[in-house]
Amino acid sequence: MNRKDISGVFIFFLLLSFSSYSSEIEKAKEILKKGKEENYEESLTQFDRGYILLKKRQFEIENSFSYIYYSANQIYLSSFAILDPIFLTLGEFGIENSRRHIFQYSIAVRYGLTDYLQAELNIPFVYRHERYSVVGTGAGESTADDYGIGDLSAALSVQPIKETRSRPAVIVSLAFKSKTGRSPFDLDDPKKDLPTGSGYYAVKGGVNLLKSIDPVVVFGGFAYSYNMPEKVGKVYTGPDPNNPDNTISARLDKFYPGDTMSFNVGFAYALSYNFSMNFQFSQDYTFTSRSKVNGRKSDVQNSTMNSAVLKIGTGWALSNRSSLNVSLSVGLTEDAPDYVLEFRLPYRF
Repeated sequence: MNRKDISGVFIFFLLLSFSSYSSEIEKAKEILKKGKEENYEESLTQFDRGYILLKKRQFEIENSFSYIYYSANQIYLSSFAILDPIFLTLGEFGIENSRRHIFQYSIAVRYGLTDYLQAELNIPFVYRHERYSVVGTGAGESTADDYGIGDLSAALSVQPIKETRSRPAVIVSLAFKSKTGRSPFDLDDPKKDLPTGSGYYAVKGGVNLLKSIDPVVVFGGFAYSYNMPEKVGKVYTGPDPNNPDNTISARLDKFYPGDTMSFNVGFAYALSYNFSMNFQFSQDYTFTSRSKVNGRKSDVQNSTMNSAVLKIGTGWALSNRSSLNVSLSVGLTEDAPDYVLEFRLPYRF
């Protein structure tokens, strides 16, 4: 074999080797690209469980703990009044200074029925501590504590539209809230006993939109909650405002809670493949509630509520199965809590 043939064979093997090496590089690039996309998606979608669905037959359990703090001054009037919890005042006048601490632990169970359909069950446990005083009535400071199971809820979420370059993903949800918690209408003394639930059923439907704009995910949504009327049929008694030595009574036949409209918008930003930050503004507007007292239906005074909060959170992907999410929500309106601190730890199987 002459020198020219040897050179040709060498060049042939060199090109073959280079071709094979290039092929391996391309494969490695694809693997890294796929892993990068998965990690990127994982890091951004950990910010809020309401915006990503589980895959078919995928199972998830989420443990969450939240601390909610309220401080408010409520003016007493000689009528029914609604706060959280609902309470009845008959003939009392003054200003109530209240401090409310709510600790809530929840277990959420989720299951992917299909790749685009998810079922969820949420079980909350509530502990409440309240400290309040009334100015103008001569009463001193009082405290109350109570705990128990909250209102269980179940939800179905479906993604009818997938995200493309030009359109966002669309997720539609329908939820039902029970009244398993202790109802405010069943309390013997609202100043000593505290509710752990709302006391009525509710059905909530919503639409959420999500769009990825590397390295940011922008999201927003709208929801409407139909709060069902609740039959009460309970007689309440209290001092007569015209004659403190006498008492008067009123029968609460039925309560019609106002429906609630909800709106939220925000974005999440990936600082790395495993860590992200998110910012969200949300607002809930509850229409005026009504009550039927002694057979007469009327509006509940001061029952319209406007709660707006600003939420700042982080998502840390601990592994491909679990993550840690921490958020702080700050109230922007008088009806909103002063702040909410929340920890969530979901785990997928």
